[in-house]
Amino acid sequence: MKFFIFSKAGLHWIPGLVFLVLCVHPSAVLCENLYCYYCPQTSFNRTCRHVLSECRPQELCFTADGRFGRASVLFSKGCMSQRDCARSNSQMIRGNNISFTYLCCDRHYCNSSRGCDHSLALLTVTAIAASVITAGWTRTELL
Repeated sequence: MKFFIFSKAGLHWIPGLVFLVLCVHPSAVLCENLYCYYCPQTSFNRTCRHVLSECRPQELCFTADGRFGRASVLFSKGCMSQRDCARSNSQMIRGNNISFTYLCCDRHYCNSSRGCDHSLALLTVTAIAASVITAGWTRTELL
């Protein structure tokens, strides 16, 4: 029979790693549904007041781009099934054939805006926090 002995010194990095995993992808670890922003079909020249929505299991956040020819004319946001993310479709709206494509993502609030990827900011903050926690644990252990 083999026994493994782990010292606290050899495991000082584990709390930082657990914290990092929980912050970077909490829905995968905690089995909770994704939170996304919802916005109904809106003209590109108008603003949309985003409403927070909780997706059903197996759904991702999406942003839809509705085009008439080369021009973006409509957009919408919300939750959709993963299999529908890869599809595009067309709708007749006011006599015009609008082609919709979908951009899906799998992090909380990842469809908040087009110009900013909040995952990079979250990853940076998480990495800093994890290093502070790990450094704090190491300092305590050495004292």
